[in-house]
Amino acid sequence: MQRSAEEFHKDMNRVYFTADLHFGHYNVLKHSLKRPFVDKDEMAAHDAWLLDLWWRTVDYGDTVYILGDLTCYRDEAARQLLEKLPGRKYLIEGNHDCSVYPYGSYFQGVYQVMEKRFKPADYPFLKEDFQVVMCHYPMITWNKKQKGAVMLHGHCHGALDKYNSKSPELRFDVGLDGSLANLRFLTLEDIYNAATEKITQYKCNSFAKYAKNNYRSEVKNKKYEDTIRIGSAFGVCRE
Repeated sequence: MQRSAEEFHKDMNRVYFTADLHFGHYNVLKHSLKRPFVDKDEMAAHDAWLLDLWWRTVDYGDTVYILGDLTCYRDEAARQLLEKLPGRKYLIEGNHDCSVYPYGSYFQGVYQVMEKRFKPADYPFLKEDFQVVMCHYPMITWNKKQKGAVMLHGHCHGALDKYNSKSPELRFDVGLDGSLANLRFLTLEDIYNAATEKITQYKCNSFAKYAKNNYRSEVKNKKYEDTIRIGSAFGVCRE
């Protein structure tokens, strides 16, 4: 069931993050114990549930960053699925996305790594510029990490949540099965609040200060800094 016009207007042009939806992929049920489906015969119901979640969340004016593993549907089935998904979609490739490669026109862009800076002028709840680096796979180091950029990933289906929580690094699993998302799409505000909560635990009030206090020593010279700009020739987008 889609949202009412009033709800759409209220939430117009929101920014969402998700990963690891796995439309049409039976094996996902082995790694996604939170989902209310367990049997291969329930895949049609599973996909209908995912589609309903998308429709109830995303409006046509919203932006969705999909951090990989959208679907295993192929050919015409993949195209028909993409036709049903509203929103301005960016795909950060996962290891189960080859079936949508022929349909790149349904996305604003398709990347291996994507960087995006969100500004308070556009999102008033932000207290400072908020930069994220997005990849399907979790990274140990990433561009602008030493300046407070946040790393967003999927792939792990929540298996890395405890490690991310205990680590001082600003890294979060935005996948549907992770503890942060908990079977919903995450908004930009959700991500910002989670990152802010983490730096507050370390008595910091800015991401740049947090990075300087916790891991700026990782970057000792410009040559090393250049090496963490991984994928620069392989589909990285910096906005």
